[in-house]
Amino acid sequence: MCGCDYGPMSGGWWSSFFPGSIFPLLLWGLVILLMVFLAIRIFKLQTHGPQGPAQDRSDSEAILKTRFAKGEIALEEFVRMREILSRP
Repeated sequence: MCGCDYGPMSGGWWSSFFPGSIFPLLLWGLVILLMVFLAIRIFKLQTHGPQGPAQDRSDSEAILKTRFAKGEIALEEFVRMREILSRP
């Protein structure tokens, strides 16, 4: 096989097994996907209202007001529970 460039180490068919040109593309694709993921995550944090204890407190107050409006609890209970909820 003299003069043939298709040996296992000559760069012929062997070079197709090593993704030398594909690896940088995959790396940049991963970097771009990570940037998009972070941008979406940051955008979601900015568009949502308050979260955590402040959100829980306002939800609890809304439920308390609804229960009082329906007549499920008396005025004294409403005032007592609202004071409890307003504590830090």
